[in-house]
Amino acid sequence: MRSLAIVAALALSLALAVPAGVGAAAPPAAPIDTLQRPDTATPAQVESEFNRSNQTRVLVVPDGAVQRSEVDGATLNLGPAAEFNGNVTAVEVETAAVVEWVRAAEDESERSRRIIQASSTVETEIITLRDRQEEAIRAFNAGELTPEEFVIELATISAKADALETRMVRLTELSDEIEGFSLSRPTEIRYELRTFGGPVRERAADAIRGVDDPTQFFVTTGPEGYELATVDDGYYHREAFRGAVQSGDDDATMEPNEAVNVTRESYPEIFRYGDPSATTSGTTNIVTISGPERSLTAFVDSGSERVFKEYQRFALDQYRSDSVASNTISGINVTVNRTYPGGPLQVTVTDAESGEPIDLAVTLSQGQAERTAIGRTGDDGTIWAVSPRGSYTVLAVGDETTAAYVETNATEPPELER
Repeated sequence: MRSLAIVAALALSLALAVPAGVGAAAPPAAPIDTLQRPDTATPAQVESEFNRSNQTRVLVVPDGAVQRSEVDGATLNLGPAAEFNGNVTAVEVETAAVVEWVRAAEDESERSRRIIQASSTVETEIITLRDRQEEAIRAFNAGELTPEEFVIELATISAKADALETRMVRLTELSDEIEGFSLSRPTEIRYELRTFGGPVRERAADAIRGVDDPTQFFVTTGPEGYELATVDDGYYHREAFRGAVQSGDDDATMEPNEAVNVTRESYPEIFRYGDPSATTSGTTNIVTISGPERSLTAFVDSGSERVFKEYQRFALDQYRSDSVASNTISGINVTVNRTYPGGPLQVTVTDAESGEPIDLAVTLSQGQAERTAIGRTGDDGTIWAVSPRGSYTVLAVGDETTAAYVETNATEPPELER
């Protein structure tokens, strides 16, 4: 059995005061933000800004709609493993039973009827999964779910959707065996099921199953969507969903070139890194762009002609941010390359005089409540994390006489035009 759980990493109380023995602390340096974007900026100036900072636009929950935002951790724990595995296994067992039920039909006419019935059941399950995801978002917004419980629920929904897509593949194969018969919407159903997946929930699931190292992740939710992000093994992973962007028009369709054009207008920067491919079927269209160390998957709604879900992945060494906050205390310099909420955050700790890297433990904190450990800077004095929303403090701590911090805040996200 695979084990699954998410252990919340927000359990330590915060002490913003510099630890004893550090000595007098100079006031934190004011953040140096070189990415000011005036309202009167021309398109050419905006494009120049993105060339300089290397930021790809992102799908976000609008600021006014954000109801909850957390930074949490995922690691191995046996707690909810049985329930998670039971949910997924039940779908797999049912799929095997459905296949046998179809094959047991007395003739092709009855087999066709059973295939159609089984396919209709999958469509009903999509409605159930959609309702379940909306309920999870609502419950998290209301504080009824912890970050641990919320991500477990999203991972469970994703795993069930994967299992149901496997069922649709089997049903399609069975229909192909019957001359003159085919299912009416197999591809559309599979695409709709794929909207419940995502690289961040998959990464968290790997951590809580124990097949990958613990990871830190960012969660933001609103009444109609969510954002998830993490950094892992030199890469940044992001997924975001905005249900309000979907039109609900089940009859709307798009051509592949139309879906590509919508994506190009939404993410003009990333088209420099590779050629797009598009698969379209019904209301959901999937556009993928892959380049050196960078990829984007955009889900485009046919009715609204807008992106309603995205996956992004890129190498951290491909990312640049010119917005910097820095502070020096007792000969230790802490520099933060600031980024948007949930974006890749680089922290560097060096000796203020020599510039040599220093290996210290780093935490993120907000307000007076809690602190999140993100790891050590290591031999190169650098560590990557995901940025919290709003203002925060980065604290680097060694022994009881070695500590420094910088107070700063997240930048504005390079969001898609609404």
